[in-house]
Amino acid sequence: MLAASLLAPLSASALGASFGGRVVTMVPCISPLGPSIWFTIVPASLYPVFSFIWTPATATFLAGPPTHPGQQVLGVADVPFGCKVGIVPFVGQRVQVIGTSAI
Repeated sequence: MLAASLLAPLSASALGASFGGRVVTMVPCISPLGPSIWFTIVPASLYPVFSFIWTPATATFLAGPPTHPGQQVLGVADVPFGCKVGIVPFVGQRVQVIGTSAI
């Protein structure tokens, strides 16, 4: 039941806010959904949130999750979410759907 409630918003991308831009920093981390990636972008729009968290539950297009700084991303994010490396917490918007550039 808990897993279904966590994954439910992933099927309704209209509930999130779109974002896009160039990846500036990224840190592999652990979230309640498993191994994740916290990343920040230089936005291509005026969207005010710059930090995002990719999780294994994110619908990811063919090029996969963000892998390095400089990569372009486009997606939809919804709720504030957290992950951590050791005891250091990272906070960002949970990514529902993401597409990345191959380079």
